[in-house]
Amino acid sequence: MTHDEARELIGANPDEASAELLAHLHTCPECQAYRKEMLALNAKLRRALELDWQKVQKSAPPDGPPTALRNVAPAPPADRPNVTADTANVAVLKRKEPAPVAKHERPRLFALAASIAAALLIGGTLWLSRPPTSLAAEIVTHVEGEPNSWHETQPVPVEQLDAVLRKSGVKLGTGMEPVVYASSCWFRGHFVPHVVVTTKHGPVTVMILLHERVTATQQFNEAGYSGLLVPAGTGSVAVLSRTPMALEQPAADAVHALQSAQ
Repeated sequence: MTHDEARELIGANPDEASAELLAHLHTCPECQAYRKEMLALNAKLRRALELDWQKVQKSAPPDGPPTALRNVAPAPPADRPNVTADTANVAVLKRKEPAPVAKHERPRLFALAASIAAALLIGGTLWLSRPPTSLAAEIVTHVEGEPNSWHETQPVPVEQLDAVLRKSGVKLGTGMEPVVYASSCWFRGHFVPHVVVTTKHGPVTVMILLHERVTATQQFNEAGYSGLLVPAGTGSVAVLSRTPMALEQPAADAVHALQSAQ
């Protein structure tokens, strides 16, 4: 499992972890720290959304008849004939039962609105605090998460390569160098083919990014990797190497293989 795949799973539900994710966390301090941050955020959100109903109810006014009714004199009893005229003419006001209304409705609505606002504030702060990363930097980070891919030398069986491409929704024709590593990886919300091909100058990583459009060829150097991003239809192809070498030909071969399969 790569760093990106682990973080996608952690971001979806940090409280749960599969055996594969736990194995990755055991050897990855960075993803361990990321999971701790997400768990802390979840705890803050839960606290923000919890409404303390007892405190709200204690702050509400006590039940009882209106003040105006408390001051009305009671009707004279029938066994007292010597009652004065003024007292006898006192009108007896009967308490009118109020229509049933949910108790403390307004305080609860205010508390709920405050909790939602707090949750949005926490989430927005976390999102805005994320450092911006370029597509090239994310590609390099992903490739670094699969260091063993560079050491393969035997061609990948056709059935295995077809399964990887099918999972990613990609079709390749002929024209690429022999593929010695193939994996369908989760990258920026999609499964993408991550392959390594052998060239006379050394291994080259190729990532086919159908959902990442670039308008022109981009050259990049990140963390000791050299690479190219080239347009390919509505998406792009990324090629990387760990040693200085010309990458135009491997990139052109990958684009040709995509076009010939259509």
